[in-house]
Amino acid sequence: MKTSRLKSIVIVVLALLNLCLLAMLAIRQVQERAARERADAELLRLFAASGVELPAHLIPREETHLSPIEPARSPEAEAAFAAALLGDCAPEDVGGGIYRYVSGAGQCLLRASGAVEASLELGVEDPETFFEGVFAANGYAALYSDVNNGSGTVTAVRMLERGMVFNARLTLEFSDNRLISVDGSFVPPAAESGQGENLDGVTALVRFLDYIRENGEVCTVVSDVRAGYLLQSTASAAQRLIPAWRIGTDVTEYYVNMTTGEVSRES
Repeated sequence: MKTSRLKSIVIVVLALLNLCLLAMLAIRQVQERAARERADAELLRLFAASGVELPAHLIPREETHLSPIEPARSPEAEAAFAAALLGDCAPEDVGGGIYRYVSGAGQCLLRASGAVEASLELGVEDPETFFEGVFAANGYAALYSDVNNGSGTVTAVRMLERGMVFNARLTLEFSDNRLISVDGSFVPPAAESGQGENLDGVTALVRFLDYIRENGEVCTVVSDVRAGYLLQSTASAAQRLIPAWRIGTDVTEYYVNMTTGEVSRES
């Protein structure tokens, strides 16, 4: 057999093989899509039967692979945060894992758990520019603001590359262009890992539905479903970030632990 003819046969065989592989892949994708659509339809039916509206577009499609994180306490990050509020100040160890920063503008307490308590009288020319600078420098993003004519409050949440830390929030209060208090949680820089095996979003929604049924919780609409972290403090770790699903409703927010499946309610 001529070499050119043999090459032609090999090319045809390889082409047919590729077509077969493509066909198998297409069939698999169609089957997966059909299975997902059946699961989605059943999930929507379960929610409707419980009197809860779940918009189909909120059902999570992607895997998350988030792992727990234990941020190391950072004296440098805490000092920079305190200085942004108070100006020039030095830390004082007052015991119990608490550091106090004091200046002529007031004082700020930072605990090992990340809890922040600050009372001060700091003149601020433009509150919006000020709080945006503080948040951006420390990895926070504003959630909602009610500052008018130099008075009011603004609350921000800690953001990581792969999601927000839902309950790590900071609230700044202003009065007559003066910052008068800061409360909430400070989370230092944290390295994220993407190796975790997580509860998927559909299963989390089922766990949530079981929870509200068993506990007599009342809600009528699911408004948001997203992956992120919950800040916890334990005897062994001052701060621990636990992967979780947040399910927002018309009444309150619920959290589903991605590792254990445990459901908790916004306190």
